[in-house]
Amino acid sequence: RQKITQLLFNREALTHIASKLAISTSTVYRKLKQYHFREDYANLPEVLSWDEFSYQKGKLAFIAQDFNTKKIITILDKRRQTTIRNHFFKYSKEARNKVKVV
Repeated sequence: RQKITQLLFNREALTHIASKLAISTSTVYRKLKQYHFREDYANLPEVLSWDEFSYQKGKLAFIAQDFNTKKIITILDKRRQTTIRNHFFKYSKEARNKVKVV
């Protein structure tokens, strides 16, 4: 379990961690979900990248990050448009307007 945490802090991909430790991606994702991150709803980067990844068989999650620094902005369990939209509406209009490229 400590090795999972160490690799997560080294910013390695969940699938890479899973294959490296011979465990399932779901196990890595469950460990990640144990952490509580304080989200900063005041700022968004100018260049935002996002993707979806499989975290359970047949289920995809959504991840958004700062493209330049690779800092994770958020991970959402669902990738539905309403879930993503509602999350980003938590940011101020000014913060959302700072984003130039997605």
